[in-house]
Amino acid sequence: MNPSYLRMRRPLQDAMARYGAWIGEPELAPPQDVTDTDAIDMALENGVWRGLAVYIFSSGDWTVFQELSGGLAARAGEDWVRLADGGDLVFAGYNDAIGYGEVVRVERGQLLRQFLQDEQDPSSDVNVGRLPEEVQQRFVHWADAARWVEEDEVFTTSDRGLLWIHRVAG
Repeated sequence: MNPSYLRMRRPLQDAMARYGAWIGEPELAPPQDVTDTDAIDMALENGVWRGLAVYIFSSGDWTVFQELSGGLAARAGEDWVRLADGGDLVFAGYNDAIGYGEVVRVERGQLLRQFLQDEQDPSSDVNVGRLPEEVQQRFVHWADAARWVEEDEVFTTSDRGLLWIHRVAG
């Protein structure tokens, strides 16, 4: 599996405006209302991602950006703090096929935790800060991040959401 997501404790429209400005690339089309089952197919063209695709929905006080195409991972802590803009943010994901896990948490605009382990590129590993739930055991392995993602009650799914695709930087 390789789920990953960004969530911001902000109303949907505000979170989308911040995300769009932060990505800094033009959208390929305006956000489109879709079902969760159609999102991936609509983000592909001839089996290739059309761009940086996210599926967006609300979950309680949070706006969730579920990564479909990848492209948000392994960013500097300062980038996440800038996106949070004084608020709360979580980016988390893993890929068990390649031994990769990442958890970033920003609270009230301060980087509380950044953990990244990539077995294919250990030079990119980061282990800064500590989450309150790490009292007994601090994250030391990508599987710790994977477990955290699987237990995150905010990262649920929604039957309907918005598909938003931006051009890939480069």
